[in-house]
Amino acid sequence: MLAYHRRMLAFDHWANIVSLDAVEPVADRVPKSLAWLNHILGAKRVWLARVTGSEMPFGVNPTFGPAELRVEFDLAHEGWSRFLDTQSDADVAREIRYRNLKGDPFQSSLGDILAHLPVHGQHHRGQVNADLRAAGVRPSAIDYIHAARTGVLP
Repeated sequence: MLAYHRRMLAFDHWANIVSLDAVEPVADRVPKSLAWLNHILGAKRVWLARVTGSEMPFGVNPTFGPAELRVEFDLAHEGWSRFLDTQSDADVAREIRYRNLKGDPFQSSLGDILAHLPVHGQHHRGQVNADLRAAGVRPSAIDYIHAARTGVLP
């Protein structure tokens, strides 16, 4: 099960970078797209802090420019990869206790959190693609099956 989540997180990172590649040259024309990509990053870092018990480096809506965002996506991916290196298949069922951004207590399985991240990202990448089309820019293919067929996934 952990191998599946690793593959999905690899897909999520690939899709974030592909989306950023499409947004970067026209970022001044699609500020909402840059905001959505920042939100994807912010959520990834917030969830990583929750599962590791570390401090959040920033909230769910940072305001990085394209170059900084690329670096931060790489750091988030490396952080998740390092974290998963410490986990086992059995850990996927482990309950994680955390507080949402309002301070309300919750608990979710690590597996549900890992499933949430790429789904959340894909939702917002869809918004990015719609925004790019509205600006007259052809978005990149970000479908999972495209990534799998082209061999970009481990």
